[in-house]
Amino acid sequence: MGQLAERLNGIRVHAAAPGIDLEGELRNRTEITLSFGESVYEFVNEAALERALASLARLLYTGWLRQYREAISTTNLNIYPNDQHDFNFRDEADAVEASGESSDRRITLSTVGMRSFSAEIQRGTVRELSERGFIANIAEAAPRLIEDYRAKVTDIKRRYYG
Repeated sequence: MGQLAERLNGIRVHAAAPGIDLEGELRNRTEITLSFGESVYEFVNEAALERALASLARLLYTGWLRQYREAISTTNLNIYPNDQHDFNFRDEADAVEASGESSDRRITLSTVGMRSFSAEIQRGTVRELSERGFIANIAEAAPRLIEDYRAKVTDIKRRYYG
């Protein structure tokens, strides 16, 4: 594996959700871990968690993108659009709808272009799942979201650039 790939795989981003004691970390491009403050999970509802997870996803991706661009800047690679063909590719990639679901289908994470994020949590999940179980479901759904997005963008790249 080249130095750039190692550097990109080594990106770690930590963020805190606004309005709730919930933190997340993204590492190895697709691994997400969550941690709640003491007793937070016991008293939160699904709607508040949906908002917090969407905000946290946006913050984690923004942090990852910042470090990605920093890593790329040390190379001769150009990741910015140069012509209308590139702008069309970027516009299509920005419109990609992707999602990832936990295996029990209680949690679905979605994005449009990795710019707009949403979370859907089946009602009753907080009551029925332990904090550890909830975190495990996120650890399943988040990589599936990222992989779905990456696969769809890869298909677009093939169409545009062969």
